[in-house]
Amino acid sequence: MSENMWSDRIDTALKNMPSAFPKSAVVACQGVEGAYSELAARELFAEPEIIYYKSFEDVFTAVENGKCRYGVLPIENSTAGSVLKVYELMVKHKFSIVRALRLKIDHNLLVKKGVKLAEISEVISHEQAIGQCGAFLQSMGEVKITACANTAMAAKMVAESERRDIAALSSAVCAEKYGLDVLRQSVQDQENNYTRFICISKELEIYPRADKMSVMLILKHRPGALYEVLAKFAEFNINLTKIESRPIAEREFEFRFFLDLDCPEYSDKVAQLLNDLQKQNEVCSFLGLYTEVK
Repeated sequence: MSENMWSDRIDTALKNMPSAFPKSAVVACQGVEGAYSELAARELFAEPEIIYYKSFEDVFTAVENGKCRYGVLPIENSTAGSVLKVYELMVKHKFSIVRALRLKIDHNLLVKKGVKLAEISEVISHEQAIGQCGAFLQSMGEVKITACANTAMAAKMVAESERRDIAALSSAVCAEKYGLDVLRQSVQDQENNYTRFICISKELEIYPRADKMSVMLILKHRPGALYEVLAKFAEFNINLTKIESRPIAEREFEFRFFLDLDCPEYSDKVAQLLNDLQKQNEVCSFLGLYTEVK
């Protein structure tokens, strides 16, 4: 990788910057109708054409292969933490983050019409939703907890099942869409429960008012390597808002780091930071310069 590779690509993207983020596009989302990823996509785009995929990897692949211009994926929750599968897939696929969104998440206990709480013997949902509703689920006593691929899929499974003793943790939108009752509202542990979603594209795209930057680093395996990276951010007066470490599968107890940074404007200072990070570390991948919608 040449010293100025990323800064040159960013300069080119900035010169070709569109006047505004698109209102409509073909967007890949994981799950089925009513998924939180769909709700996030509809917040990001005024008129999205949504194509649903079975897995997070399918979303990355659809974007990478050009079947969809964008993909919307959950990356972290304020209660349950990072969506680790998405971070793992970020290593395998070529993409750029073009937007991010914080979406308020309210989980509800959905059941078939007329079902009472005492009748429920099993609750199904995505593992993140299960983790976000731990206290409520514990209060239900000896109830089987089953993880599935998506909260909307859980609602659909309850609606299509012949059983009346199963419930789903899902959204009020899914209750309406699949003809279910909301037996209990907002059962998440924290009222201020938010999930952060990223919108990805195949190529680097930068839009007006971009104020966040994400990078992935593999540090040189020596004492002080992480300290030197953190000191570099302090030197350039750039605020680090998140650091996520994930093991490198082919190595023993070595890690790659995903970092989110405040970047109110792209400047020569930021370009110099990226060039320094490239020289200082074994790997430096630029993941995007984008706006986070709150």
